[in-house]
Amino acid sequence: MTCLNWMASAALGRRKVLLAAAGAGALMWSQVAVAQTAPAPQSDPAEVEAVVVTGFRSSLEKALEVKRANTAAVDSIVAEDIAKFPDNNLAEAIQRVPGVAITRDGGEGRNLSVRGLSEEFTRVRINGVEAQATTGSNRGRGFDFNVFASELFSQIDVRKTPSADVEEGSLGATVDLRTGHPFDYRGFKMAGSAKMGWNDLSKSYDPRMALLVSNTFKDDTFGALFSVAYSERGARQNGASTGLWNQGNADGGWCSVSARPALCAGADATDTATASLATTRYPRFLRYQQYELETKRLGLTGSLQWRPTDRTEVTFDMLYSKFKGSRNERQLEAIGFSRAASQGGKPEIVVRDLVLDDKGTMVYGLFDNVDLRSENYLDKYDTEFTQWTLNAKHKLTDKWSVKGLLGYVANDFDNALDYIAQMDRLNSDNYSFDFRPNGQYFPAINYGFDVTDPNAWYIGPTQTVAGGTGPTGPDIRLRPNWNDNKYKVAQFDTEYELNDHLTLKGGANWKKYAFIGQGQRLAAGEGNIPVMPAGSTMTSLTEQWCGLQGLNLPAGTPVCWASPNRDAIAKAYDIFSNSGRFALSSTTSSARGDNRRVNEEDKGAYVLAAFKFDALGMPVRGDVGVRYVKTQQSSTFFATVPTSVDPAGFQLTTVGRSYEDTLPSLNLVVEPREDLIVRVGAAKVMSRPGLGSLSAATNVSVAGGSRTVTTGNPMLEPYRAKTFDLAVEWYPKRGAILSAAFFYKDISTYIQNITTLAPYSTTGLPASLLAGTGVTVDDQFTISNVINTPGGPLKGIELNYQQPLTFLPWKFKNFGVLLNYTFVDSKIDYFLTTTAGAATVSRDLLNLSKNAYNGTLYYEDGPIQARVSLAHRDKYLTAVPSSYNVDVSGRKPTTFVDFSASYRINDAITFSVEGLNLTNEKDITYSDSTAERLSDYFQSGRQYFVGVRYSF
Repeated sequence: MTCLNWMASAALGRRKVLLAAAGAGALMWSQVAVAQTAPAPQSDPAEVEAVVVTGFRSSLEKALEVKRANTAAVDSIVAEDIAKFPDNNLAEAIQRVPGVAITRDGGEGRNLSVRGLSEEFTRVRINGVEAQATTGSNRGRGFDFNVFASELFSQIDVRKTPSADVEEGSLGATVDLRTGHPFDYRGFKMAGSAKMGWNDLSKSYDPRMALLVSNTFKDDTFGALFSVAYSERGARQNGASTGLWNQGNADGGWCSVSARPALCAGADATDTATASLATTRYPRFLRYQQYELETKRLGLTGSLQWRPTDRTEVTFDMLYSKFKGSRNERQLEAIGFSRAASQGGKPEIVVRDLVLDDKGTMVYGLFDNVDLRSENYLDKYDTEFTQWTLNAKHKLTDKWSVKGLLGYVANDFDNALDYIAQMDRLNSDNYSFDFRPNGQYFPAINYGFDVTDPNAWYIGPTQTVAGGTGPTGPDIRLRPNWNDNKYKVAQFDTEYELNDHLTLKGGANWKKYAFIGQGQRLAAGEGNIPVMPAGSTMTSLTEQWCGLQGLNLPAGTPVCWASPNRDAIAKAYDIFSNSGRFALSSTTSSARGDNRRVNEEDKGAYVLAAFKFDALGMPVRGDVGVRYVKTQQSSTFFATVPTSVDPAGFQLTTVGRSYEDTLPSLNLVVEPREDLIVRVGAAKVMSRPGLGSLSAATNVSVAGGSRTVTTGNPMLEPYRAKTFDLAVEWYPKRGAILSAAFFYKDISTYIQNITTLAPYSTTGLPASLLAGTGVTVDDQFTISNVINTPGGPLKGIELNYQQPLTFLPWKFKNFGVLLNYTFVDSKIDYFLTTTAGAATVSRDLLNLSKNAYNGTLYYEDGPIQARVSLAHRDKYLTAVPSSYNVDVSGRKPTTFVDFSASYRINDAITFSVEGLNLTNEKDITYSDSTAERLSDYFQSGRQYFVGVRYSF
């Protein structure tokens, strides 16, 4: 399909959106017409009063000025006032930009998707230096925006089209975060704020504070600024999870009366046969679960600026952030459905009754011999981010200037405590689940016994039941891990104005990057733990836990159960001694993949011509240039080798490679009228592979019923694409815009993670890597590999409308509106296996929501400000193919509604109230494109803030 045909079909398919845009355009046009035809009032110039716009409306106007002045496609978010960003969270502020959608973690914005491309394709710079902030499970190049408080920043620019003078590395966008500088304010300024938050699900009170002090000295030739922000947050997530859905014939089938008549007594032959069909899907470990999250965030910025002459300016910036988190998970699950025969699992389960829906989904089941598990998981981690930047610029002559930049960034992630305590009940009878009464998000679960009775549970070594297929039991897991990311950057740029129409620019930059990952696991394995120490009982090692607040649970489903007491178990077993049975190792098979290093050195240079002239009476401006970059990478990891090479069976190995890219770019702006802009952009772009993918380490992991083999690929080629952008922007009046943009990316190189389900024996890895896990080479494993694939086209449109409604009568003139809509379409050919000539399937690009829209209605009248915002993104895919022979996994659509209001008492003091996620939107993931079976369902509650702000 041609681009024109595609644009036509997209427009026809979205008639309502375009009609709304047309209506907005008509509204703006009518306003302009009225302004042009109305007679101008006669007044004395001395009586004309300047209209001063402040607050949110002022922020929007400044952002539009930045957008209009740029030759590239740039959207901005500007602080409303000193240390006052429009939103508490950076990602939630950026989502107002057309083409941007976000993902949330615990109800808080964390990552960006720009024009359908996920966080891995978005480059982030802080004060001009590329940076990476990671926390939690992030091991890639993506940036976690929840590491920082928004009060530390004064402006965010989202650059959607590249220029030769902007470093490479982005397929989606380059996001520039800018902290405050003393020369921004002039003279002495001070601002402080204090807020108290409350979440209606966690019932947690959350303080939030910020302070900024800035001053300039010596006739504004020297300035200093300092800011600090601190916040605490308590969040709760709870809901249902299935552990994904496996096929009925997987993991050795169900308990067979003919093979084990005593163990399998009571099995229904017809239902067992139905349950054993490959088309039958059952939940691997159905459970309700609850997460309690606590975070503390400290941020500091400092800036010194010196302007010794009108031609020279030197700026030193420092940014520090400390993000500490703690997550406690409680789960009650039917673990036996995910265990193989060697673990005494599914082949021991007796099927007594079942019901399938028309898609083969087991919506009801009654079983005997089910292994059940109660789990208590504590994860404590912190991220420490440090950055300093030295920036100097000097005008050698009126036409020739130079500037230089030095930068250093360190992001240290420390997850020293990753601890799971478990207890099991083996081969329990009368277990049932039923999705029919309340739907798949709220299954009725009957465990068949008193789950609050400590003595009904078991802690100790693995056991094999009479006539069983293998030993099994609870685990104790310790998985400390650390990840460090470091950047060193040097850059030099020069600019020479040849004449009023042409300016030449050139420069070079050097960047050195290091990623170091470390991890440990129990050397003797996580299962088959010792017997309970002398003096310990099930009562002393357990505690009663109650939760699942706010969920519409079916009658009879327990919300209280006996849970392992983490502290009591740790003390009784002395599990943190790092000795004996609980000695930790970095080289055990399950830990080797976490111990790796990736080094990267990038050397780049560019030339660019910036031009401006008139053509046919129309102003034309833009830039054309080319950027060259050479990337050198090395990946260090533990490689599995024959024992004849190394008796240990593994060696620390380094693999290096390099590649070069030449990246031309063009940005062109034509102004047919003073209020009308047409933009054209074209470029070649590249984005480097994710860090975790570049390590070739093979990680073999067995955790309960989860059995995985994961391998990276240090020879991956980067993502590469050719891009084209076309935009038309109408600025009918101050603070208003109506625009449409079309974008096209021809992705020639893509990176795919392929996941297949197969016996361990098919990997070719030695059986010795399974030592101590309790499984065999015949058990099925989820096997993941990373390869390059051909990619495919991505195309989309953005519609954007922003206007203060000053033409309306009475108080309605104080309203304003922001509306934007993005449609993106991309089909990628995914390989189904890694074998040569493997079949492919065409699916949407991962993390791409075809439709996304944002809207904000605001009101400003003197001291009163208020606004309500809505952000929607369609469902999107997260894996193709997915685990357990399923075609896809994905995430359901989300719509978030937020509100804020403030009242300014005087020039110094302002009170505010805010409400986030007012509809308590749920986070729902699924598997299978047709059945859309539940993977996870979580709610995180509504968040409220009240606060006061003081500025001087």
